[in-house]
Amino acid sequence: MRNLTRMTPFRMIGNLYFLGTREASTHLIDTGDGLILIDTGYEENADIIVENMETLGFDIRDVKIILHSHGHADHTWGTPRLLELAPYAKTYLSFCDLKYISGFTPDYDINDGDVITLGNTSVYCMFTPGHTEGSVSFFFDVVEDGVTYRAAMFGGAGTNQLKIAYMNRREVPYLCRGLFFDSIERLLNEHVDVFVGNHIGHNRTPEKYERMKDTQKNPFIDPEEWAKFLLKSRGALKRAMINDSRDGFVTYAHRGASEYCPENTMMSFYVGEYMGANGIETDVQRTKDGVLVLFHDSTLERVTGESGAVGDYTYEQLLEFSVKNGERSDKIVTLNDFLTHFAHKNMTLAIELKCAGIEKDVADLIIAHGAQHECMVTSFKLEYIKNIKEYAPSLRIGYLCPSITDEVIEELVDIGADEVCPIGREVTSERVEAWHRRGFNVRAYGIGNEEIMKAVYDAGVDGMTVNFPDLLIKYIEEKRTEGGQ
Repeated sequence: MRNLTRMTPFRMIGNLYFLGTREASTHLIDTGDGLILIDTGYEENADIIVENMETLGFDIRDVKIILHSHGHADHTWGTPRLLELAPYAKTYLSFCDLKYISGFTPDYDINDGDVITLGNTSVYCMFTPGHTEGSVSFFFDVVEDGVTYRAAMFGGAGTNQLKIAYMNRREVPYLCRGLFFDSIERLLNEHVDVFVGNHIGHNRTPEKYERMKDTQKNPFIDPEEWAKFLLKSRGALKRAMINDSRDGFVTYAHRGASEYCPENTMMSFYVGEYMGANGIETDVQRTKDGVLVLFHDSTLERVTGESGAVGDYTYEQLLEFSVKNGERSDKIVTLNDFLTHFAHKNMTLAIELKCAGIEKDVADLIIAHGAQHECMVTSFKLEYIKNIKEYAPSLRIGYLCPSITDEVIEELVDIGADEVCPIGREVTSERVEAWHRRGFNVRAYGIGNEEIMKAVYDAGVDGMTVNFPDLLIKYIEEKRTEGGQ
């Protein structure tokens, strides 16, 4: 049970009223032919909304439309209770947000450009995803002292929900960050006289309510507030992404600590972890008898001295060989064993698909280990990551590409990729900023030396794949000690 902070219900302007609490806003429009509610808050908000309506002289049974700006709990969980009391109410929500709601099924899917009319009020709906996949902004006219003003609510303004940890926990696409930026740009083209807050802090609802008592001018009328808030929200997301790239930076041990150990072996992975890496990058192929193993090259010769390819041997036969690095050697590892040891550590795992036809089995194994939130599945083959995303949408995918062009970016947006993986020499701060603007995580690979490593880190990437994780970790610590991060 939530302890909600009550607020005095009041008329904001014209036929628009505030009914909510400090924790969750609800607004009412009196159309003269029935009532429209915008958002219903938490489950505990429902009875407060009914009481507030009665205080203002309204009857819950006159509610005919309930609009939801998006599907989060603090905007929809009061709806089931209100529907019990409002028998004629119809509910509206973008079906993109169905995964967030509970206890009711919306009557109507809100689409971009929809106009919902009741009595003297028409609400124009603009699809503005980002905060959630289906956030919708509402525009409508209100009349005060014979003057018509345009009112609007930004349907999903919060940026905390677009931080990496939250998105991983709630399985929100990383590209929602790019959609948020796009929505801001679109909304900046709209003139708004009355900014209706999705939460009370957005438009300073309590402060304006107090000011209404001491001034004849309605403080909710402010044609400049809309754009100021949008620009502030855009800046907040930019800062959040920069902070994520530093505070959540992932040092990937490339095939483990492969500078020092036999690559893609347990020895290499554990040494990388011991050095302090918070990520491991590895490669997956299939043996002759169908076992998924960790191996990079198309042939065995470079690291084992044997002839042929992984697919020419059964797993039992491969165990007769050793992966070598100088005097050190270790055995070829299965993906299942790797996930058993590392899936539940506090590490990010980048799993690169090296051959066709293994997408489904790799996805199934990751999901079986409950490692969806820890894994990024990558490939140099766009087809492979497209296949895995279609089969298992909850998995995150990244594209390894030496040259990331505008055309490549558009392809990645189309398939719902989460990460771009440029080669180190192609990374600049300007490019990282542009890729972040589209919503992508940025992880660099092909880091040939310390000079490139330092330049790539300083460019603001979110992660880096290195053979020498100890050197990268040392550099990051030096930067933080200097106060540079």
